[in-house]
Amino acid sequence: MYNITSNQVIEWAKDFLLKAETELTPDEVKEQKKFASLVQTPEYKTFLTTMLDESSQIRDNSRLNRRVRQIIGKYGIPDFFSRGDRFLIKLYMLGGYLFPSIAMPIFKYKLRRETDKIIISEERPRLTQHLEARRDCNIGQNVNLLGEVVLGDGEARHRYEHYLEALEMPDINYISIKLSGIYAQIKPLAYEQNRRELVEMVAAVYRKAMQNPYTDALGRQSYKFVNLDMEEYKDMELTYDVFIETLSKPEFKDYTAGIVVQAYLPDAESNFRRLLAFAKQRVAEGGAPLKMRLVKGCNLQMESIVSSMKGWECPVLRTKTEVDANYMHILDMALTAENTAALNTGVASHNFFTIAYAHLLCEQNGVTQGVTFEMLEGMANHLPRVMRKLEKNIILYTPVVKAQNFLNAVSYLVRRLDENTGKENFLTHSFNLKLDSGEWNFLRDQFVEAYKLKDSVRTTPFRNQDRNVTSPIQLTFINSI
Repeated sequence: MYNITSNQVIEWAKDFLLKAETELTPDEVKEQKKFASLVQTPEYKTFLTTMLDESSQIRDNSRLNRRVRQIIGKYGIPDFFSRGDRFLIKLYMLGGYLFPSIAMPIFKYKLRRETDKIIISEERPRLTQHLEARRDCNIGQNVNLLGEVVLGDGEARHRYEHYLEALEMPDINYISIKLSGIYAQIKPLAYEQNRRELVEMVAAVYRKAMQNPYTDALGRQSYKFVNLDMEEYKDMELTYDVFIETLSKPEFKDYTAGIVVQAYLPDAESNFRRLLAFAKQRVAEGGAPLKMRLVKGCNLQMESIVSSMKGWECPVLRTKTEVDANYMHILDMALTAENTAALNTGVASHNFFTIAYAHLLCEQNGVTQGVTFEMLEGMANHLPRVMRKLEKNIILYTPVVKAQNFLNAVSYLVRRLDENTGKENFLTHSFNLKLDSGEWNFLRDQFVEAYKLKDSVRTTPFRNQDRNVTSPIQLTFINSI
């Protein structure tokens, strides 16, 4: 029986906001204002992503120089740049453009510096310094080696080897991988072949994680952690099949790994129950627990586009309120002492109300182990410090990229901005959020509506085609006009 009231959650979220305000440093206040300007002004978001995209792809300084002037002329100079940088851009527009060989390298450097707190350089010693700083604050890092869906076997092999190399690094103890990033030939008509080959590849990654244990500051050793990220709906079943089959091998009985569950899918409950049953069976047989990283979603725009093009039902829940409700619905099932003992839970959210609900649920159910609170690196760096003071285990999802692969970082940034800065999304309103402001009241009311819906949210998939059942072919004729 879950008897946490919406008022309890709201009061905890209020207290959390007040604690967060006192934790902000002067530099972080400036960062908050910059993010607020970026996410609340669509033109600025378009400006930044366009500039990053074109500066990464156009190699010729003269051509890039022309495009930069056109983009600035169209969108103006965003105020998320510092006062000094805005002054330099004005000088550039007045005459600096006459020296593209000097202006463009400076412009690229300044532009990429705007993202360096969200996307961490993979070059050493920058990555070493970042990982050490987080470790000193007792904040975990889930390292995400940036890269989108691969287009060929050569690129897939390169990405795969990159993951293996990362697991050999002594200061990296947790990585996320994507099946679509290591295997280029995922095809529905070759499902069994895909599954067999991916099981072998993922098994090799797990072996590498076990062969290169991580040593913490106290000298304790543990296996490195590998998380399977979830992206496209079409690869969902394959990802769970590969995860479960690989971890069913006797050699991985004592190894703990994780996988993502996406709450924006009505399939989330069935996916959770499948993972829980497998995890409980493992633990009952003397094996190590597993982990579910619960997210709200990560591929909304692409799912909408593909569904529209194919004429299929979009697999995603229709409203943000339903997604939040489904997230709490899964937390209700996951955050019990019995279930977290077998299936640990990563509560991945920046939403104060979601965090409050998870925290109170843990307190009510006596859950003291097996739960982490997870956020995005660079989006609100003061919040992990607040959570640490509440004695919570914190992990930051940390995208890293090499300079020559910065185009992948642009793709990641565009997706993150689209996913997290919609009008209904918490992050859009969270920067400079004040108690009892219009933004606070909107987010509070949004939570209350989701809370009311959590026990009745849809849990059956939108796509339910049964290919064993023959249906008559329907032809539609469209008259030419």
